[in-house]
Amino acid sequence: MTRRRALYLIMVLVGVITAYPLLKWVIYTSRKPDLGKLNAMRPLISELVETIIPATDSPGAKEAGVADFVIGKVIFYLDRREQNFFIDGLGDIEQLSRKGYGQSFMNCTMDQRVKILECLEDQQLFLHPLLMKVKRKLFGFSFISYLKAYTVEGYCTSLLGATRCLNYQATPQSYQPCVPLVLLGQRSWATK
Repeated sequence: MTRRRALYLIMVLVGVITAYPLLKWVIYTSRKPDLGKLNAMRPLISELVETIIPATDSPGAKEAGVADFVIGKVIFYLDRREQNFFIDGLGDIEQLSRKGYGQSFMNCTMDQRVKILECLEDQQLFLHPLLMKVKRKLFGFSFISYLKAYTVEGYCTSLLGATRCLNYQATPQSYQPCVPLVLLGQRSWATK
């Protein structure tokens, strides 16, 4: 093999390797997300958030209504590319569960669900930090990262999560938007 032939094969190989992520990025950016499909997958999202924060002596994420929070965050706060990436991630969950256990994610046991999510998380990770930066720049954070972050945020801001799981004490005072300063030189309230 000549040097010219070897360089040509290396260039073709690099072109093929870089063409797939760029094609995927173009598809995710140009395709309009199917938000109706997202609403139809509400039961799956409920089971996913319940797998992340299960019910123990405190209520789980499903009981706290975190699935509605996750769907709202995806619809209103993610751009088109990230919405498509999230919806395709839900499809990947179903494919992994059918491939690994021969049934839907909803019919799997809790141990099987945890293994599916761990498998998906392992698939999302690259070994080299530079590749992770490029992937995050092109596609945003991974599906499992969005799901976990939105689940924790939704649970901690829900009524059940804040009052029965977190330490919550309501201030026993009434809200007064305008408090006159009494003493000369008195400092203003930090929280008005």
